[in-house]
Amino acid sequence: MKIGVMIAMQKEFDIYTECLQQLSEQTIANRRFLSGKWQQHDIVVVVSGMGKVNAAVCATCLINVFQVDFIVNIGVSGGLNSSLKIGEFVVGTDVVYHDVWCGEPDVDGQIAGMPLLYHSDEKFVQRLPDCRRGLLCCGDRFIVSADELKNIKQKFPEALAVDMESAAIAHACYMHNVPFLTVRQISDTPGVEHHKEQYDAFWESAPKNSFSMFVNILNVLQNN
Repeated sequence: MKIGVMIAMQKEFDIYTECLQQLSEQTIANRRFLSGKWQQHDIVVVVSGMGKVNAAVCATCLINVFQVDFIVNIGVSGGLNSSLKIGEFVVGTDVVYHDVWCGEPDVDGQIAGMPLLYHSDEKFVQRLPDCRRGLLCCGDRFIVSADELKNIKQKFPEALAVDMESAAIAHACYMHNVPFLTVRQISDTPGVEHHKEQYDAFWESAPKNSFSMFVNILNVLQNN
């Protein structure tokens, strides 16, 4: 199986560089795609950059250029549920745009002609240890204020977290009929006091924790 991995941080990219074998590198759309081997898997890793367009372009490159069989998105999210702890992982069973409105008869979050919700591959969602599972919201805004947070929660009260890439990746995978899995590490709680300090402190341990989750995902894929 060839697995495309979309990650958020350069520090994570450096960890993958150290662990993959038979490395090669290709630059497409001003993004570095690192190909290599992990056990019996062929892996292609890219740091997509922030936002939906960057994410969709990189996902499409993984599918059309590298012909991956599966895309894993590992990144960070702001928590929308007070029960979530900083550093906790959330598996996006479903993802939705929180900043889309195309008019009736479509509903908030739905692009005309597309589903409202995109789904991570069911075979893997329930098999990852130590993860919460639920809805992720995605949009081209870094959420910092309590009012923005309240607005998203009013639209999608069951949502666990918010990010800037997951729905675009899921959307691209849906259009190409490629399965995907999105896993997000909670980095902060938008709207709380000392939000920036909370977010900055998170990054000290995030890259290693993210890579550990990737190893868990590979073990699940290997045993599938």
